[in-house]
Amino acid sequence: MNNYLFSIKKISFDYDDTLSTKKGYELAQSLIKQGATLYVISARNNKEGIIKDLYDDASDSLIIPATRIYAMRSNKAKVEKIKELGINKHYDNNPDVIKELGPVGILFKN
Repeated sequence: MNNYLFSIKKISFDYDDTLSTKKGYELAQSLIKQGATLYVISARNNKEGIIKDLYDDASDSLIIPATRIYAMRSNKAKVEKIKELGINKHYDNNPDVIKELGPVGILFKN
């Protein structure tokens, strides 16, 4: 069994300037192929725009169910949701969020 994969099974991404970028999208595709379960956890006010963006392209190979997409309305609530869900790694472009998450947070630079 691949211990590395097992240890990072639940992975989340911020959406804006992270998953919404080509680099973030390609990273997410790679993690899905490795068997990770992906989540989108954003500080946006609602998730409809994220869902629309993710599902617009019918040939899209990055499928994250709407039930794993969260719009938390603030960075504080986003951090709380990441902890509540037991996320193993979270990619975000906001250094303050990364600082709050400690070793779970990975600063995303496009």
